[in-house]
Amino acid sequence: MGISTEFFDLQKQLKNKEVVFETQYCDRKALEQLSHLTAAQQKVHDDDNERGFQASVIEMISRAVGLRASDIHLCIESQAAYCHFRVDGKLVFDRDYPAEQGRRVVNALYNSMCEERSSTSLSYSEPADAKIREAFVQHLGLSTGRFASRPGGGGKLLVVIRLITRRRERLAFDALGLTPPEAAIIRRVLNKPGGVIFSSGPTGHGKSTLSQCMAEMITTHDKGLSMITIEDPIESPIEGTFQTPLIIADRGDRALLSRAWELAISNVVRLNPDWLYIGEVRDATSAMGTLEAGNTGHGVITTIHTRFPIDTLSRLKNWKVDKDLLMDATIIPCLIGLRLVPLLCTACKKPYATHKAAVESAFRGVIDTFTRPEQVCLRDNAGCEQCHHTGLKGRTGVFEVIETNAEFMHRYHTQGKQAAYEYWYTSGGITLCDNVLRLVNSGVIDPVDTHRAICNLDRNHLIFSDSAKSLRHH
Repeated sequence: MGISTEFFDLQKQLKNKEVVFETQYCDRKALEQLSHLTAAQQKVHDDDNERGFQASVIEMISRAVGLRASDIHLCIESQAAYCHFRVDGKLVFDRDYPAEQGRRVVNALYNSMCEERSSTSLSYSEPADAKIREAFVQHLGLSTGRFASRPGGGGKLLVVIRLITRRRERLAFDALGLTPPEAAIIRRVLNKPGGVIFSSGPTGHGKSTLSQCMAEMITTHDKGLSMITIEDPIESPIEGTFQTPLIIADRGDRALLSRAWELAISNVVRLNPDWLYIGEVRDATSAMGTLEAGNTGHGVITTIHTRFPIDTLSRLKNWKVDKDLLMDATIIPCLIGLRLVPLLCTACKKPYATHKAAVESAFRGVIDTFTRPEQVCLRDNAGCEQCHHTGLKGRTGVFEVIETNAEFMHRYHTQGKQAAYEYWYTSGGITLCDNVLRLVNSGVIDPVDTHRAICNLDRNHLIFSDSAKSLRHH
């Protein structure tokens, strides 16, 4: 039996490092014992390395939490890895790492700190999704973090971690940014028997937080109600509810995902709930199941991805949802749209009136026409110490709350979306644009950033007919 080449490789390495050694020959039993000892030592070394990279992950998350970040972005390039935090809606640079260190950090995060993983180990050729175990982040005030990755080719990888805060107290509607009339509409709708309340807006703009707030309002006011949730994944604890995750083996299979939502809704309805909290309506199957639940006397809180609340009905119509369900204001009593808008830092914001020359002419025209320029303030792009040099500090919600009725539904289905929208608007409806202009005119949000990213300041002017605007003003 020949001697393994590994013996000679080791011998050469020791000589190169000028390590003094002697060769001893042993029998098979002694060799096996030595092999087990070496393997055990290697495992201890690997475990120590893993714990070291886990500590790096926790330090990174801790820095993000300290800055009130909503997300962490890790971009692994060929030579370096770059870390950014999303703070008040803007990406803020944290630090960079050698590429290999960045890879080891995200590998440790995904492979040893996550559950509900879409694949056994992190891939650099396929997207991946997972959820950080609560035990790793609960001391930071988080309930979890949602991990998502996408390869960029050539070993590059983008990883985004959505940080899910563990709420310590129930949120009031005014703390979310709802005006008293909007809050009154939602309270009125929550006290109706059955029906589906849809919240819409982009990812990361507070739909889940609003839904959780509504759910806790229901369970707090009536302890005798049963509310069951279906979430993908479960995020913050919702007081008074029985929270359940969406059960699915392969999230990458759209057909399986659709079937999982269908089965989950069907199963939960049989568990005798008064209310359902359905994390998201994402296709025709989940939409039909959600509306059927609302049609059988259950109250339902859910979310949907549309730009504005009026577009929710169009999305449901495109999914071929039964027309009788879509026309019934008792089944769809409320459509809510929302955005999170960054607040100006009070320490360094600048009056528009004395700094308007720095604003692009196209924006100046919009600001001068549709706002009260003497009350408007701008963001200082250089910022100050108080806002970590972003010019922003905190965010608030802006909403559009449509309470439907028979006339609204009749106009939608006989005359179209625009007719229904104008009926609501001329009846006193407060649009997202109205609320944005209110905050701009209060000097608390930047008009340029808001026009670009939240809602164009001239939206009401562009979308509503002259007759509708005339009726509204009179």
